[in-house]
Amino acid sequence: MVTFFIKTYGCLANVADSEGLARYLIDLGCAQVSQASEADLIMVNTCAIRDKAESKLYSYLGQFAPLKKQKPYIKIGIIGCVASYRKKELYQSFDHLSFVYGARDEMPVLQSYLVDAIEKIAVLKQLFFQDPDGDLGGKNGQDRDVKELVAKRNISKFLGGSPRGNALEEFLMEAVPSSTSPEKEQSLNISEYNLKKHIQDGMKKAQNNASPEVKRSYINIMTGCNKYCSYCIVPFTRGREISYPMKDIISAVIKDIEMGSREVTLIGQNVNSYIDPETEARFPELLKQVAQIPGEFWIRFISPHPQDMTHDLFDVMAQYRPKITAALHFPLQSGSNRILQLMNRNYTSQEFLEKIGWIREKLPGAAISTDIIVGFPGETEAEFLETMAVVEQVRFDLIYPFIYSSRPNTKASLIADNCLLVEKTRRLEFLRKRQIEIAVQCNSAHIGKNLKVLVEKRLARGKLLSRTEGNLRVLVDGSDDLIGQFVTVHIKETGPANMIGILVS
Repeated sequence: MVTFFIKTYGCLANVADSEGLARYLIDLGCAQVSQASEADLIMVNTCAIRDKAESKLYSYLGQFAPLKKQKPYIKIGIIGCVASYRKKELYQSFDHLSFVYGARDEMPVLQSYLVDAIEKIAVLKQLFFQDPDGDLGGKNGQDRDVKELVAKRNISKFLGGSPRGNALEEFLMEAVPSSTSPEKEQSLNISEYNLKKHIQDGMKKAQNNASPEVKRSYINIMTGCNKYCSYCIVPFTRGREISYPMKDIISAVIKDIEMGSREVTLIGQNVNSYIDPETEARFPELLKQVAQIPGEFWIRFISPHPQDMTHDLFDVMAQYRPKITAALHFPLQSGSNRILQLMNRNYTSQEFLEKIGWIREKLPGAAISTDIIVGFPGETEAEFLETMAVVEQVRFDLIYPFIYSSRPNTKASLIADNCLLVEKTRRLEFLRKRQIEIAVQCNSAHIGKNLKVLVEKRLARGKLLSRTEGNLRVLVDGSDDLIGQFVTVHIKETGPANMIGILVS
């Protein structure tokens, strides 16, 4: 059995890519494991948005060198945003890497490559366990050009146009015939290995080992970005905006709902700039079409850009609420118009607040979260306080604050920065402390209310974790049978991160 492990850094677009690859590998007969040390195939999906995430990656990759020596048949791959622009450096720095494949590259090519990779792992693993000191023939080195390898091997012919088909079985049966010479059969032990049974057993084990948890669906509706915010590396790692056909997105949602998903999240760098390449329908129409799919499930989306927020989007959300949840991630980044201009954000703080007003009017009680960058090059104390003024006015339910991180190829990396790290850290902590106070006040407003929640999973300390329409955490007591169910809870207590509720009959 070929096992795999995927480590994911970064945004929900990466999460969606990782989950799609996990489903694909499971359909190929592989089993997903929770520890890299248990895996035959390891993939690290990388994030380049901040320098800290990239530094963590290099430290993490170094840990796999001893594992590769211990199990030379395994393959270790780097995918995602860092792989888009650090391929040469990664190959040079880490001899134990098998492949590097960037976020800008075509996913079907990577899927085709994985068919080949799994076939090699299966055979080499068998040989290794028969003779741990034997020579594996040098077949498990670095595959420097994945596209060229796929084209050379013509692996894609096995995919049949479907990323979820049983392609591996066909590939293996052609690559390793079931009828071999007695000598070769004794060497490879093909009759005992029984590839078809291996595939079926892998799928069964993956299903049996799944822990109780609500089924969610993360669907990329587009890739890339055209905004070119001066601090952001995404346009360089994922390329220009490409929207996927609406009919394919709808089909993916329907399939996931039929498989038991209770929540669907539509993902893009700027989801509300989506345009169907076939009909030119825009994001509000896509949202409406998804909302009309039968079934009890919640719809979320991330991340919109304030510049592209329009009345018709909020009208659709109000029309189909609560199926389309009244929860918006609305990135502010800064409350200073001068800093927003340097960031190339294409809106002012006044325009941002105006659209917050639209949300409050059309979606009463909506939960709003945001991103804020502290210490952007040249930010003064007065400009930081302008950001805090917006925070006080909006009273976000949740803030994701970050200290500015310089990224290569971005315009912001060329701006002189005279703000010391100690000052940036002070501002960050000031913002965090105030946001905790605001969150406590916002959550306290729910005490005594009955709220509909989706039960997610059992936490280590015994409570069930559930979330409201606004994506707020509620802890309740109950049995595992409630996981994946919509229930009503009565809010008894609240804190900055969690609310405590009791089940209503």
